[in-house]
Amino acid sequence: MFRKLLRGVKRDSGKRLTLQCYVICLFVLFSPAVWALEELGEIAPLAPMDGPGMRDIGWQWHYVDANGEPGYMEKVAGDDVSASYERTDGCHWTRPIKGFAPASEWSDCPSTGKANVSFTKGDIWPLTVGAEFTWRIQGKSNLIGRAWKSGRSCTVLPSVRIRTVLGEDDVHKLYCKERWGTRTWWLSPKVGTAIAYRQTSRRGVVLQEMTHIKK
Repeated sequence: MFRKLLRGVKRDSGKRLTLQCYVICLFVLFSPAVWALEELGEIAPLAPMDGPGMRDIGWQWHYVDANGEPGYMEKVAGDDVSASYERTDGCHWTRPIKGFAPASEWSDCPSTGKANVSFTKGDIWPLTVGAEFTWRIQGKSNLIGRAWKSGRSCTVLPSVRIRTVLGEDDVHKLYCKERWGTRTWWLSPKVGTAIAYRQTSRRGVVLQEMTHIKK
């Protein structure tokens, strides 16, 4: 990359770098890092992966987003039925602890609302290639202003090898479809949780890659 940039640099008769060079150098030095998850290909099916178990209050999942900006989500409350989390940007949500459940209550995400969430069918844990499960959602938010119905239909896709900010890892890939978009988790048996997450919706794409966990 730098060789290409240097080939494009023009010098004036006094051997001074031109404005073009200064612009290029400033761009390279001060532009934020941009991280992008890369799938390297399918692998032989991984052994079934057990759930993460009960997380303690204060558990944090730290990540970088697609622009290289750091953030984290933290478990702030919970019992044996549900758990509440907060994110760096102030988003707060509560969901069933069963696994990959839609939120039953949320605020500043950027919408605020509540929902009745129920598990309908399938087996979540241990994660096994080909497994399917679904959730039913009936909710209302301040953005829509009326009651709505949705669902979350999830499938464990073939195991893959990926490259993230942590390096390469062999992971389970969980893909879920919803009324307004999709969600994908890449879960590492070695780490014991998701190391990457992608959400698509009408608002765009959210990509988060784990940097570390604080317990």
